[in-house]
Amino acid sequence: MTSALVPSTRAMHANADKSPLQAFVKAKKKINDIYMEIEEYVDEVTQFINALHVEEEIVNEAKRKVFASYGHKVAGIREILARDHMKVAFFGRTSNGKSSVINAMLREKILPTGIGHTTNCFCQVEGSDGPEAYLIKEGSHEKLNVTSIKQLANALSREKLSESSLVRIFWPREHCSLLRDDVVFVDSPGVDVSANLDDWIDNHCLNADVFVLVLNAESTMTRAEKQFFHTVSQKLSKPNIFILNNRWDVSANEPEFQESVKSQHTERCVEFLSKELKITNEAEAAQRVFFVSAREVLQGRAEEAKGNSPSLGAIAEGFQMRYFEFQDFEREFEECISKTAVQTKFEKHSSRGKALATEMCEMLEDILKRVSVFLNQKLDQKNILIEHIQGTEIEMINVARETKLQIHNMVEGVEQKVSKTLNDEIWRLNVFIDKFNMPFHPDPLMLSYYKKELNSYVESALDSNLRARMSMALTMNMEAAERDMIARMHALLPNEKFGELTNEILARTQPFEMLYCLNCQNLCADFQEALEFKFSWGISAMLQRFTGKMKKRIRKNRATMYCQSNAQLATPTRMTIAPVGGTIKERMSIVSRLALASVGFRGTVGGLVVAGIMLKTIGWRVLAGFGALYGFAYMYERLTWTKSAKERAFKSQYVRHATKKLKMIVDLTSANCSHQVQQELSSIFTRLCRSVTNATIDMNDELKTLEAQITLLENTQKRVKLLRNKANYIQNELKIFENIYIKSN
Repeated sequence: MTSALVPSTRAMHANADKSPLQAFVKAKKKINDIYMEIEEYVDEVTQFINALHVEEEIVNEAKRKVFASYGHKVAGIREILARDHMKVAFFGRTSNGKSSVINAMLREKILPTGIGHTTNCFCQVEGSDGPEAYLIKEGSHEKLNVTSIKQLANALSREKLSESSLVRIFWPREHCSLLRDDVVFVDSPGVDVSANLDDWIDNHCLNADVFVLVLNAESTMTRAEKQFFHTVSQKLSKPNIFILNNRWDVSANEPEFQESVKSQHTERCVEFLSKELKITNEAEAAQRVFFVSAREVLQGRAEEAKGNSPSLGAIAEGFQMRYFEFQDFEREFEECISKTAVQTKFEKHSSRGKALATEMCEMLEDILKRVSVFLNQKLDQKNILIEHIQGTEIEMINVARETKLQIHNMVEGVEQKVSKTLNDEIWRLNVFIDKFNMPFHPDPLMLSYYKKELNSYVESALDSNLRARMSMALTMNMEAAERDMIARMHALLPNEKFGELTNEILARTQPFEMLYCLNCQNLCADFQEALEFKFSWGISAMLQRFTGKMKKRIRKNRATMYCQSNAQLATPTRMTIAPVGGTIKERMSIVSRLALASVGFRGTVGGLVVAGIMLKTIGWRVLAGFGALYGFAYMYERLTWTKSAKERAFKSQYVRHATKKLKMIVDLTSANCSHQVQQELSSIFTRLCRSVTNATIDMNDELKTLEAQITLLENTQKRVKLLRNKANYIQNELKIFENIYIKSN
């Protein structure tokens, strides 16, 4: 037997990268990468949802909790994926060589072996990233020396472990290609040493990808072995089972019975897999039955590790065939466990990932629809608000123009009405002055007090009469103007603001009152009464009356001439105007000439002159009679010049003086009253305008808020679309994964 018949270690390492187990390793890496993306995606979506401060109708608390639950689900799946590996469980009767088969596959004597009942508990061999091997007992995290396995797992050891307990052995991955490819081996006690088979299956077999039934080729399959796998097939759907007829090297001692015994064992094994367990057909079942010698393979591989030919460790004829058979088993085992593990482990994770991505995509689609609805509503509100703001500004300009014109007309009307009413009251001044019944005394001190009280009486009477004649109409006009302005502003203000403003304007404690400010005390302060006796038919009085009438007539004639001259300039016609002086002289009577002659005289001298002229003109008898009548008239007036007469004279003089003074302030008073009306209406209109301006500012602020909300909703919409597309991307990634690693197998 030559070494060329058996693959060298270098050749085996060279083909390690082509091992079917690499499919599981690549699939595991790929699914882990995808779930890392899913975890990042779920975190991104959850953070986005939690930071989404919009209306409750878009994302309520229930949906937030659902999104948060996805993170826990993905974290749990990632934790499972980190622990996922290809698990192969070895079962059989005591001393059938289960531990030897595992040692042969690992190419080192790791598990305790020997005659009799050797393995006392479950031993799980898995890869370690470190250079040192160690083991951990169940329920403990203490790392023990791997040599302790010979004591802990050996049935002959004094330290007894429970049959269902598990000892985990961590072996450096670099020492074994199978461990490097994420394969985990589970050795078990003999199925004939315990009745707790259900516990074994529940604790150690539910996640196994492949079962290896190790039989003793020197005997046949027992009922205990069959019963165990019947139980396994009931709890697992069509488990993958390989049957190794170990210790086949003993057949070299009886070569004449070798083939018949092999056929007998093969027939029984195929019948057990295909007909009793019904997990496969006969052809496939025949491909899963092998005849090997684990002890020989372990010895041969030990020699190979030393650089020798594996055949140096052979102890019986036919070693090469048994060695090749063991390699065939390993190859079939690798293909089966890789395919099975990818399907049983990763297909479920892929489906869960797609379902999760689909759910998130649907929820994001629902959020997108809600965001779109809110966005359209906000856009409609924005357009309506912009139209309202623009309409308010245009209407405000029109209302301001019309209201200013209305105020101007009303102010002019008030000014005219106040002027007319005040003039009427001035003409009636003597009427209510006559009603002033305070006792009159010509004494200067008493007279000063009398004038003060009379001024107050006149001022009060005028104010009272003006109020009586104007207040009611003016108040009605003011209220009508206010209502008209408020009505005009109604369309420009929101209802709630309009109500507040109307209440504020109409809730004044007192109606508008006009302040006339006549101030007769100051106005008539320069009034000087003349209460000394003056004969009404005296020369001076007659001359004053006569000259006054003449001056008045002269002024009238001059005004007529001025108008005629202007008319002559306008109409080119010739007119002859007689001299005014000649006309007056022709019409003057004798008395007139006498009066003109004595214009420059005063008192007695004037009287003597006039008397001398009249004596010469009309004679002394007529003159004496005239003098007697004149004296009688003088005496009568002198005797009737009593306190009452003085009071009447005082009031008459006061009426003339007050009339003159009051006429001087008619325009000022009417202007002042119109200014008050203008100020009141302008104040109301200003408040209305301010309210409209504030309402416009509020609408502009609302518009800015709407624009900010629209921007937020638009950004939210873009982000939701992006997240939804990421969900579709993850679904496509998982579909590609299934096509490459699951459906292709």
